[in-house]
Amino acid sequence: MLTAIELGAKRLTAVTVKINGRGPEIVQSGTAELGGIDAESIKAALGKTGVSGPKGVLVVSRAQALLRELELPAGSADELVAMVRFQVEREMPLPLDQVRYSYIETGRSDGKVRVQVVAVPRELIDPAVTAVEAAGMKVAGAYVSSFGLLSLYGQAEPAALVEVAGGEAEILVASSGRMEMSRTAPLEEGFSAQDIAQEIHRTLLSYAAKAPGQEVGKIVLAGEGSDASELAAAVGKLLRRDVAPVGPGSLQTATPAGICASLLRGVVMPDLLHPPTAVRKFTLTRNHRLGLLGAGVLLMLFIWSQVSIASKRSDLDKKKSLLASLQPRAAVVTKTIQETQRADQWYRTRNVWIEVLTALRQNVNTTNVWISNATFDDPGFIQLKGRAREDSHVTDFVAALKKTQKFGDISVVRIDTIKNSDQPVYKKEFTINLSLAGIDPKKKKS
Repeated sequence: MLTAIELGAKRLTAVTVKINGRGPEIVQSGTAELGGIDAESIKAALGKTGVSGPKGVLVVSRAQALLRELELPAGSADELVAMVRFQVEREMPLPLDQVRYSYIETGRSDGKVRVQVVAVPRELIDPAVTAVEAAGMKVAGAYVSSFGLLSLYGQAEPAALVEVAGGEAEILVASSGRMEMSRTAPLEEGFSAQDIAQEIHRTLLSYAAKAPGQEVGKIVLAGEGSDASELAAAVGKLLRRDVAPVGPGSLQTATPAGICASLLRGVVMPDLLHPPTAVRKFTLTRNHRLGLLGAGVLLMLFIWSQVSIASKRSDLDKKKSLLASLQPRAAVVTKTIQETQRADQWYRTRNVWIEVLTALRQNVNTTNVWISNATFDDPGFIQLKGRAREDSHVTDFVAALKKTQKFGDISVVRIDTIKNSDQPVYKKEFTINLSLAGIDPKKKKS
């Protein structure tokens, strides 16, 4: 069994799920008013729901999280960790030490890897974790609600998944088990089916503009029971499309229940408290084999010497002397193995992209220039997209990159004036193409 807790602005939702032969089953669930994000308020609210347990997971609202889909060069675990860290550092308006983030791979093809990244400010998630644990429940992980919503729909056909809970609506477009688009909208108290239908319609229009020709065949509402069925029917009538409710759980508990069910089945989701880390795999090399052979020879000599001592006590002193003379050689072999391992690790983890990421990070003045997207292409091409206060700030950024001597060809593809921007500080939008030093721009793949 597993328990999930979602802390809303005014309400706490808790659910405990177990897996049996028929699938996920809700053991306990409930919602209660929440006086604040502190141990006493959470303990009182949990008591009203009737949900208890020594350990659980925290569900973070989609509205509190930043979700991004990235396409990066395929590489080792170390390289992927570094590239995701670079992108999060660029995307978040807060320093990296004030953010919790995690990611999962969603596919690999043509030398590229696609990842979905989630990030939440520590000031939102850390106090919640501390308060829940002080209330008596150990927090084993923290997950964004979108992944619970996604887990309720297990088909490959594109669909719009809708959650209505906690004073907001989340509409998520899923295809082949991946999130293609996700947005939230606040709901006023006493909202109607018309409000939900309008938000779904806006989301479908946005997705149609992003992915022309990709039809969304189904609309799924998270939740089961009479309330969910009535809302699904009313929204479907307004949209003139079928809207299917899906569980387990009610309108309020379906998403936390989905997270519990997925984790119990072993589905990997990005855990904000335990992000992926690089795992180094040991590879047996020729030098290692030589070292093992040397160690085996030493072991055989030692065994042989012991047998000889047992049968020829007169040779005991001679054999001990021989063993003592071999020990310094064994120390030299061991030291050589250690140095070889360190050199092999360095050789396998080197990559020119790490130096490139460092050069970009050191030369971005975030007061005047903001990098919103970076695409890395083999064999050495980069495209940067972002915003700037003025044209001159883009020129200064390009000049700074040239001084690093890490890049060969640097060209400004475009600088456009941003119209109707919700960020009045940044007035220009730009695209810059770069190639690494020593790379012929004519060799770029089409």
